Amino acid sequence: MTHGQRLEAAQADVRRTYHGGWVGPLVAAVVWLAAGLTTDRVGMSTGAAVLFLGGVLIPPVSMLGNRLLGGPADLPRGHPMRGLAMQSAFGMVAGLLAAWLISGVLPGAFFPLSMVVVGAHYFTFTHLYGEPAFLAAGVVQCLAGLLVLVSETPDALGAYVMAGLLVVMSLVLLLRHRARAT
Repeated sequence: MTHGQRLEAAQADVRRTYHGGWVGPLVAAVVWLAAGLTTDRVGMSTGAAVLFLGGVLIPPVSMLGNRLLGGPADLPRGHPMRGLAMQSAFGMVAGLLAAWLISGVLPGAFFPLSMVVVGAHYFTFTHLYGEPAFLAAGVVQCLAGLLVLVSETPDALGAYVMAGLLVVMSLVLLLRHRARAT
């Protein structure tokens, strides 16, 4: 088996295990929506905490979703793509911490910067899944975050925009996954 064939087989494993990748963005959309609603009702610092702490729950809730859909919840130990998935998650956590620190100096910047961080985190998924839809979604999320950042908008708008983008992303990934299965 050539390197390219091994890569394609590993990517197919990832798509199969995570059902094309649609579960995670759907769970993330709920977290972003909750963060936006919390920001509107309680305040920005609490909304940011909801996004950060809720974000920690995205992987285990997504794995539970994978399990409920049938099959394994996660890639097996030793799978060649497992490390890349973990590195992407750690990079996102570092970026979200930086966004939180910067928002102390630039009020209202937390959600837009977090949109950029999360969008950039999806670039890695393009290779992980062998799925170009992740690249397109990541670019749109980054651009939307930058647009919200430079616009005068309510603090929670970025959270609502990102929730909507994640729902669309999830639907596209679900449709692509189902098309592959037929």
